Amino acid sequence: MTNLRHPNFILGLVAIFVLVLSIGFRNNRDNNTGDVLIIISAVLMTVSWIWSIFEVQKTDTLEGGQKVVWLIAVIAIPFVGGMLYHWLHSKRNTIVD
Repeated sequence: MTNLRHPNFILGLVAIFVLVLSIGFRNNRDNNTGDVLIIISAVLMTVSWIWSIFEVQKTDTLEGGQKVVWLIAVIAIPFVGGMLYHWLHSKRNTIVD
């Protein structure tokens, strides 16, 4: 699956890593660093979410109904929907059936 190398998917993985790291800092009583990392993670997740919405809208490989379903999924499940969208693409840039 070549879309696992997509910059938006990688951005999502980085956001998850930063979130886990921030939780670790918060648990070790380093609240200031943990708070900053949580804000950075939230910004990265928001950028990834908005990027996913634009990518679903601009794609021409999805039929009308598929595009609507993916758009609803990406909007309804803000961060995870975009990650799933990129994860379920195949090498031909079509959704796996």
